[in-house]
Amino acid sequence: MEERFWLESWAEGGTKTSFHLREVHPHAALLAEQGLLADAAVLVPLCGKSVDLLYFAEHARRVVGVEFVPEAVEQFFADNGLTPAEDPPGVFTAGNLQIRRADLFQLTPSDVGPIDLVYDRASLIAFPEDMRARYVAKMIELIPPGARYFINTLEYRPVLPTPPFTVGPDKIEEYYGRHFTIEHVRREPRPDHRMVEKFGLDHLTEHGFLLTRKPLAP
Repeated sequence: MEERFWLESWAEGGTKTSFHLREVHPHAALLAEQGLLADAAVLVPLCGKSVDLLYFAEHARRVVGVEFVPEAVEQFFADNGLTPAEDPPGVFTAGNLQIRRADLFQLTPSDVGPIDLVYDRASLIAFPEDMRARYVAKMIELIPPGARYFINTLEYRPVLPTPPFTVGPDKIEEYYGRHFTIEHVRREPRPDHRMVEKFGLDHLTEHGFLLTRKPLAP
């Protein structure tokens, strides 16, 4: 989506930022249960003010969130009683947790540093089809060989014209199959999901995929 869409969404709040959860997402806890957070450097694209960041900071060695909406970054630190150091400008650090207030598409691997695990909850599905290829290409650029990449998606019908967009297993294979091995670790029908009643959906399934970056082609 255009930057203005997200800036206005955070400014308005309420249902416009209903993707923000007050509790740690079960998929974040799953990564800890599988031992993927121990001594890991974790990248969280489009992190907003997710409490998953704090969970990762407790279990991982280093956490880097990326969020371009200033209000979201400010709210995260204020809501959690943290006073970060800002150095360089736009890079906020509190303990082993760092949030880069930046456009994800402008970042390079050297900006985020060595990464062992990427956690994508509602990032891929925030982009409409015509922008998704650009996001996928950026993640392929940022993720080194051997690193893990967890993606959470929603798959539903009928299709909606606004985020979160529907993305199922076939699309994950299409987007990432060339560069990653893909394990479909969660497939959870969610008839109780708030979107089902709000939008009159026929069905909704929440997916979790654990990808591993393949070696670079010679």
